[in-house]
Amino acid sequence: MKSNESSTGEAHSYSLELKGAKWTARQFQPANRALLASNTPTDPADVVKSWPEQFVIREEYEGKAGLRRPQAGAIHSLLGYWTTDPKLPATVVMPTGTGKTDTMVTALVAQRIDRLLVLVPSDALRDQLALKFEELGVLQHLQLVPETSLFPVVGKLNGALEHNQDAEHLAGSCNVVVATPQALSHTEPEIRTHFLSLFSHLFIDEAHHVAAKTWQQLRDEFAPKPVVQFTATPHRRDGQHLGGTLVYVFPLREAQREGYFSKIRYKSVLSLLHPDEEVAEAAIGYLRSDIEAGRDHLLMARVRSVSRAEEVHALYAKIAPDLSPVLVHSGINKSEQAIRIARLRERTSRILVCVDMFGEGFDLPQLKVAALHDPHRSLGITLQFVGRFARGGVHSLGSATVVSARTEVRQDEALRRLYAEDADWDQIIEDLSAAAVDEQVEIDEFMKAFSSLPDEVSIHSLTPAMSTVVFKPKAIAWHPESLTSVIGRSDLVTYPIPTNTRDGVAWFVTRTKDSPRWGSVADAVTVAYDLYVIYWDATRGLLYINSSNNDSLHEELARAVSGDTDALPLSGEVIYRVFDGVQRLTPTNVGLLDARNRSRRYTSYVGSDVTEALPLSQSQTKTQTHIAGTGFLDGGRYSVAGSLKGRVWSHRTADGLKQWTDWCDVVGPKIVDPTISVDKIMAGFIRPEELNGWPAIHALALELPSALADQLEDSELKVGSSSIPFHELSIELRGQPNSTRLPFAIVCDEWRVDYDLVLTKAGLRVEPQDSSRDAMIQRTRSLIPFSQLASRHGLRVLLAADSIVEPPGLLLRPNRALEPFSRDRLTVIDWTGINIRRESWGANRDPRTVQGRMVEHLLGEDWDILIDDDGSGEVADVVALREADGVLLVRLVHCKYSSNDRPGARVTDLYELAGQAQRSAALRRSPDAMFARLIRRERTRAKTDRTGFVRGGIDDLQGIFERSINLRLSVLITMVQPGLSAAAVSINQLELLASVDAYVADTAMSKLEVFCSA
Repeated sequence: MKSNESSTGEAHSYSLELKGAKWTARQFQPANRALLASNTPTDPADVVKSWPEQFVIREEYEGKAGLRRPQAGAIHSLLGYWTTDPKLPATVVMPTGTGKTDTMVTALVAQRIDRLLVLVPSDALRDQLALKFEELGVLQHLQLVPETSLFPVVGKLNGALEHNQDAEHLAGSCNVVVATPQALSHTEPEIRTHFLSLFSHLFIDEAHHVAAKTWQQLRDEFAPKPVVQFTATPHRRDGQHLGGTLVYVFPLREAQREGYFSKIRYKSVLSLLHPDEEVAEAAIGYLRSDIEAGRDHLLMARVRSVSRAEEVHALYAKIAPDLSPVLVHSGINKSEQAIRIARLRERTSRILVCVDMFGEGFDLPQLKVAALHDPHRSLGITLQFVGRFARGGVHSLGSATVVSARTEVRQDEALRRLYAEDADWDQIIEDLSAAAVDEQVEIDEFMKAFSSLPDEVSIHSLTPAMSTVVFKPKAIAWHPESLTSVIGRSDLVTYPIPTNTRDGVAWFVTRTKDSPRWGSVADAVTVAYDLYVIYWDATRGLLYINSSNNDSLHEELARAVSGDTDALPLSGEVIYRVFDGVQRLTPTNVGLLDARNRSRRYTSYVGSDVTEALPLSQSQTKTQTHIAGTGFLDGGRYSVAGSLKGRVWSHRTADGLKQWTDWCDVVGPKIVDPTISVDKIMAGFIRPEELNGWPAIHALALELPSALADQLEDSELKVGSSSIPFHELSIELRGQPNSTRLPFAIVCDEWRVDYDLVLTKAGLRVEPQDSSRDAMIQRTRSLIPFSQLASRHGLRVLLAADSIVEPPGLLLRPNRALEPFSRDRLTVIDWTGINIRRESWGANRDPRTVQGRMVEHLLGEDWDILIDDDGSGEVADVVALREADGVLLVRLVHCKYSSNDRPGARVTDLYELAGQAQRSAALRRSPDAMFARLIRRERTRAKTDRTGFVRGGIDDLQGIFERSINLRLSVLITMVQPGLSAAAVSINQLELLASVDAYVADTAMSKLEVFCSA
């Protein structure tokens, strides 16, 4: 232990210090205190005794010093909440700049907390908060505590605790310990549990981290003792609830009105070729203007990676050498980082270029200009980042400025609003903050409605499976208090049973002991814990029971809680009504029970084998036990399952009880809807067929499964020294299959690589035709062959006759007979003067081509934007967009030349075109990917002074993309083939068009139109 002169606080003040293996503890003391002679920190209990027993929460008023209004409000709310013996953590929302840290310090003293643990996300914030607690924040400056009050002993945990003695020494020596979750997670569980037991209260700073597993585990382990979660924003990137109950929220609009959070000036920059340069020039312009106006401002440029930081730093050094830009990132050692940051504090530099390393705890209020070269993809992180620039309360500082590159990167609705052109950030941020709070309040009210919550299990840790048994009891009320007549008190871990009468929800956890199944061993016991959730929908008279214990359908629970002694689960084929509305429904797993064959009473069928278990192929001695299936619902992929006994499930896990009850409200009403025909649903099942060879059906196109498409969308593919972005590549069939191989190629302007999609007994495999030539997918630190990744995920083959080959090698054909495409739906246009054997109008935009004629036709219609996107990787040959009455109408036009000068009934003229049209359905299911591809491809064209715009421009496209999240999407897929004659059209052509029409309608809720000749 030692005494060190403090670098902060009063002149000649000292800090008394203790040290352990991985911790330090200090107490700040003025030199005139007699306590100094002891050369050791004060006993923590004596420190608390020195604080006022009746703390006066004095708020600043008419120039008189005091706590800020949000600080006073938060303290009042916490003190009141603590009087209720709370079981739920308290959540306090205070915008950046309102004094969150001083609120923590004040709460410590006002409540006279015995021993406080504070969790923070970073070492920098740990050190910053520890210093605030050491000096009692603003309390002495505001004269809210007398001069005789002692300063707390504050510990900092720097690493894992190795012994219980270390834990006891640190906690026993301190009033406050500040630690990171990382330090505690590296501590052995027994020692960590003991350490947590030594504290009376837990504060969590930057609580948006708390849904992370490490944070949540520590918080829940601390329960049921008082926990407070402090955050500037309740937003989380993953959408999870923070947990706890909102006890205080200070609105952002009030923070701005009172000057704690400054106004925000926003400038968006849209540049296809030089976005970094234009963002830098705009930001530097604002910085120079602020400095000239006497504002002591600094600029921070944010990028996503070290390589980008180095690139952007060089740009700033070139544009503004007089402002001496500094570069800081994780690859630079700490001492050099400190030197460079010191240059900012000394104003020998005015510009900082960095990656995402200045998180919570970095305090430099003069940072007032933010240049977002790579905007964040998370609203919560964006608001935290911007909050650092918008904090007020420092003399000589003006409003914040944010300059951002407008980007095609997929973002949520909120971020699109923020980064849109001419966005009013003050209003939008206020709206978004209020909306986020309202969302949390809705969940919070659901949690608060429970009559009691147990200490043993946190309600926020519950993630029930999307599964339920459904009852429709005769009773019109429910009696959750009767559950204990079925579940013995001794088996309940959670008692009394938490019950939400308002929403009709109860849950509990049971503990059962049994002998191990693997043998008979004395004193060996297995212990099982099971979660039960019960939901009573009084409006529809439906009772739902979910449990991790699937050994029973829980009829006894239903009878007890409903009062209906005859209550039975809804069962039988009505359960299969949950499949209603699912298009192209394909069973993935079917259970079959054989009443006569006892040696093989139950069989589970998967893959192509499910066909054996479906109704039309069964004998009278067999019945299904369950069916699980996938398909398309509302234009997106969907999966659900049901069992004849009465259980319904989906292969997902709910984020919490509220999400599970919402799911029940979707599946339950279907089961009791008598207008839904089970026979019709069952007849519509697609029966997978296992392939031994390629079917004798014309292959139209290849489609990437969504998981593979998402991985490739932002990637580049490399052949030799040439790397091409995926959005500039096409995957094209190069012929029809033989018995086992389907040839295709990856094609771009610079190269082509040929592959085979090989049908093997193990499934579909992708093989390069030349083993020495395989396109390599460029990853951050590695290359992976396309054939390897594509074989892992599989490719989907779109076929004629309403058929598909799905990985791992199943033929899917809907069990239906399609009516031929109606001749009345063929649209005839005049092709006079057009060479119908020339498809693309090319760089010279020749109007005498098929594409040129179609562009002429579209120009005569009321489209806001027309784009020629013809080429490898195209979205379509022509893309048309129009916004009207809250609807975004997108027209994807696919053109094909005629193989003959005379229009006729040649089905071969339609095959490739049909494949392109069907592949468009995937874009309807992922409109963000479509817009991203259009913008990126226009950027590529701009590099060679070309443009795809026939009407409108990049500003129009970017703007409609940013607004699209709030528009209802309607997609029209257009096939253009002048070689098709409406008068001579064949039945084969009409049947092919009918299969395309059905596919785009089923899988993407899109409409098909066909342009042809007379």
